[in-house]
Amino acid sequence: MLALDETILALVRDLPDEKNASLFLDGLSKEHPRVFRNLANEPGLMSDALALAAWSPLLAATLEQNPEYISWLSRERLNSRVRTPEELKESLARFALTHSSLNPQILLARFRRRELVRIYLHDVRRTHTLVETTEELSNLADAILDYALSLARQDLDNKHGSPLHTDERGRTAAAEFCIVALGKLGSYELNYASDIDLVFLYSDDGKTSGSGARGEVTNREYFIKLAETVARLVGQQVGEGAAYRVDLRLRPYGRDGALSPSLGEAVRYYREKAQAWELQALIRARAAAGSGELYSRFANSVRRHVFRAEVSVRDALESVRLAKQKIDRHLEQQARGFNVKLGRGGIREIEFIAQALQIAHGGRDRWLRVPHTLIILGRLADRNLITEQERTELSDAYFFLRMLEHRLQMEHGLQTHVVPQDAKHRALVARRMNFGGPNALEAFDGALKQHAANVRAAYDRVFGNADTDSTIDARAIEDLPFSVTDRARMRQPVDADTAAAYAAATIFAPLVMGEAPDKNQKKTQSIARLLQTASLESLNSHRALMSTARIASSLDKSTNTIELSEEDLVSLVRLCGASEFFGEMVASNPALISGLGPESELPPLPDYGAFLRASVDPQKSLAAEISALRRTWSRLLLGIGARDAAGVITTFDSNRLQTKLAVASINVACLTAQRELVRRFGNLTGGPRMAILGLGRIGSGGVDYGSDLDLIIIYDSSVPSPIASLTQDEAYARLGELMIAALSSVTREGYLYRVDLRLRPDGNKGPLISASQSFLDYLKQRAAVWEWLAYVKVRAVAGDLELGRAIETQARQAIHEAAQQIERQALRMETRHVRTRLEKEKVKAGRRAGIDIKYGAGGMLDVYFAVRYLQLRDDIRDEGEDRSTASTLARLRSAGSLGVEDHAALSDGYALLRAVDHHLRLIVGRSARLPAPDHLALRDIARRLSYVSANALTEALTGHMASIRAAYDRITTEL
Repeated sequence: MLALDETILALVRDLPDEKNASLFLDGLSKEHPRVFRNLANEPGLMSDALALAAWSPLLAATLEQNPEYISWLSRERLNSRVRTPEELKESLARFALTHSSLNPQILLARFRRRELVRIYLHDVRRTHTLVETTEELSNLADAILDYALSLARQDLDNKHGSPLHTDERGRTAAAEFCIVALGKLGSYELNYASDIDLVFLYSDDGKTSGSGARGEVTNREYFIKLAETVARLVGQQVGEGAAYRVDLRLRPYGRDGALSPSLGEAVRYYREKAQAWELQALIRARAAAGSGELYSRFANSVRRHVFRAEVSVRDALESVRLAKQKIDRHLEQQARGFNVKLGRGGIREIEFIAQALQIAHGGRDRWLRVPHTLIILGRLADRNLITEQERTELSDAYFFLRMLEHRLQMEHGLQTHVVPQDAKHRALVARRMNFGGPNALEAFDGALKQHAANVRAAYDRVFGNADTDSTIDARAIEDLPFSVTDRARMRQPVDADTAAAYAAATIFAPLVMGEAPDKNQKKTQSIARLLQTASLESLNSHRALMSTARIASSLDKSTNTIELSEEDLVSLVRLCGASEFFGEMVASNPALISGLGPESELPPLPDYGAFLRASVDPQKSLAAEISALRRTWSRLLLGIGARDAAGVITTFDSNRLQTKLAVASINVACLTAQRELVRRFGNLTGGPRMAILGLGRIGSGGVDYGSDLDLIIIYDSSVPSPIASLTQDEAYARLGELMIAALSSVTREGYLYRVDLRLRPDGNKGPLISASQSFLDYLKQRAAVWEWLAYVKVRAVAGDLELGRAIETQARQAIHEAAQQIERQALRMETRHVRTRLEKEKVKAGRRAGIDIKYGAGGMLDVYFAVRYLQLRDDIRDEGEDRSTASTLARLRSAGSLGVEDHAALSDGYALLRAVDHHLRLIVGRSARLPAPDHLALRDIARRLSYVSANALTEALTGHMASIRAAYDRITTEL
């Protein structure tokens, strides 16, 4: 065994990331000892598993969570043949048979993740070339799209029958559907973390056969529903993420266009209205799933508009050059490090060189009409449109940059293209790029600079040095501190920020260096430079340094001593730059700093319920339990915030995690309340039967920073009181009051949530906790229409879930039945009355600069009221795990309650409103009103949402809110 241990240790020492490989082995041996023993008996398989762990922490976690993949890998690892789409479809079918209990989204996400284990192993072992890797990644996407299309089509055929049309000879024929892939998927060059750019097409208008359970619909309705379903199956975020991020913005007319246009509509658009960049996108188009014959008809109809013989070389180059300039201007406002894809000398410049010359010459030379970048580079050299040296340099750079892109993305499975600036992380990237020895980092940096320089030189030559600023930004790929002159040149505040950085450094330096700063002034200056550098890598450098200085001041006054690393400080500064909200949280409890660490090494998110309960269990009093609960909750929320501020989770993920944390907090608050009752009254006669129903954001799974918890607390009226000396009402009133105190009372450690119970039966006049039968009787007999609108989102979230779900089902039944019995006119008028009253009260009370994104015309309340009105009007009930507004909008569209135009207006507009709301909460704290356009916070929000300016964001918001209000008016005025 000793020899085997030494063998394993030798394998680990040879890997680029020894630490992660060791952690993987340790975790596997503890959690799955039998699998570990079997793995230890297969040295080759052990070597491959360790390689995956060292090259990708993401896949290490995948193997730990799914140890059965290791035995699967033992069968797959020696077969390096590239799998075809057909073979992958067969594998997916087998996977689906053995995982039949999974919902389709999770099934597809898991299958993709499993296949990435195999594909990445061949990649890092170099048994696949780059071209083979990207081809197989593309084949995998094709197989998943085909499976999703089959599922969606089967479901719709069961509901409506097959889509038909009358052909030119008057015969009835089947209408066809095609999923067109663009971008990297279209050219078989897909990345590990690429979006997939899709366009859906259908062949002919007509009607379905009507043989399904719900009768006939038009082909247009059928195919739009089909496209929606495919996009949801493949791209909707579920508990384990989505299989792919699906981008449909390249379809005809963009977000304003039908999700699935007919062939005739699409051809007319590309012939008459498409802009140059849209035609350029069709260079890399193909059929990924569905009817290949339909795609051929489409391609033959638009090809001459993509490759035009009449276009001049000058015009073709100018069109592509302007598109690249827009990318450069956008990137300059966002980039923090060299962007492998979009930076100067990056992959996009190689692609634009190729595509510009294709557009310029492809109209007269069919041989140049190929989508793959490397193939077209070779053909351009054969036609003497680039030199042989340029061909070699561009091809070499493409191989290098794409491999680098893969290594960056497969660290954590994120769609990142930015080379890390800190030397330690960049050195790890260098080793994963197969640079070895003591000078690996220097060799990697040199190679990156040389490849970028070669690409930029070719780009400048092809485009005639048209860009005035064509130098490669060396600062973006070097780990150098920024001086005061650098900051002045970048128009950053100098004096106040430099003073703040130095003041903070005098406090932080001893904690990092282990000695008083006055003994070594250079160390303090080094920390100050570190803080300044980190601030420039944050969203807002001024906010970063001011908040960091406040935190340092709080730490200086604290009696607690903590040890910090430089990585902790860098993460702290970046968090403060991205979030005033979290800056203030850490300032009030500076001990939280030590839990940050670098974003690349954030620990896995824990089981919130278990973590919170573990913190409360050892405590002996209610006060101690409440304090422990707050301290632990703050660390858990900070873990979410750190990921959010670093951009490693989406708004949807953040809301989902915060909802889980809120639910766990309620459950632990119930536990503390029950323990306190035992202290006061002795052992209970029976377990309390109390359920907590959620409304609003917690009901729909959208809890965000600063959200109130809208709760209804119910006890089971059919069981005796848990305290012999008290009545049911008295016992549960005490229990409820203690639970609310645990959640919302303000202590030295702060509070968790504001608990809002105003939506309980009879509002503020009613008891805090309702008996189950009384609650149901109230809904059936006395609840007003405006209460129905609130209760349509009721959901059992915590406490006794068996009781809660039973009450939830009966409550939903009661309000939906009541809504069906009332006249539609009365329901419509009451909906508008309540919405109008809220708008007038809130907007009038808060008159000041800025757009009210919640209460104002076209705000989130318009969406909420429209959605809930339609749910009650058409008896569309919430179901499943995802009850978000976006999901409900999709269900309403699928059920025919929402037309295409209104669905697009509400869905797209609400997505932007929620994104703005989320970043407003993250950056400046809770607020429904957007800052004025000249406010720095609005600029930061615009930047986080990829808008070129605050004005651009404001214009987009204004347009979407106008569309939302128009849709709301249409919905609530139609009978």
